[in-house]
Amino acid sequence: MPPSKPNQRADPSRPETNRNSMNSMSPLSKPKRTQPDRFMVLNAFVDFTLRTLRRNEIAVWLVLYRDTRNGTATVSQKSIADRCGLSDRTVRRCISRLVDAGLLVVVHRGGKMAGASTYRAIPVTRDRLK
Repeated sequence: MPPSKPNQRADPSRPETNRNSMNSMSPLSKPKRTQPDRFMVLNAFVDFTLRTLRRNEIAVWLVLYRDTRNGTATVSQKSIADRCGLSDRTVRRCISRLVDAGLLVVVHRGGKMAGASTYRAIPVTRDRLK
């Protein structure tokens, strides 16, 4: 039912929204980033970490970093193996080495009945290496 007066809200329990406030942000303005820029992280990874890892470990880290959404990547080891062209056993070995190197954190370990594992690929920055 529409409000009886133009200044009166239809439902007093709901907060009033200002349509102009939603349009006040310019389409060209970008929200502030709370996480490091992905391109900068990849540059730091190449500059400081790439030479210390094996090819398989690099491939696994890049797949996990690419799949990261909201700080974590939920993916099966089989999927990582398929995309990297590696065996499941090699992926497990690479994940173990990346965890030991401090480049990866296993947030949730999956399995046959537990679903995919969840990982946090640690961004490599100059500050972390100092």
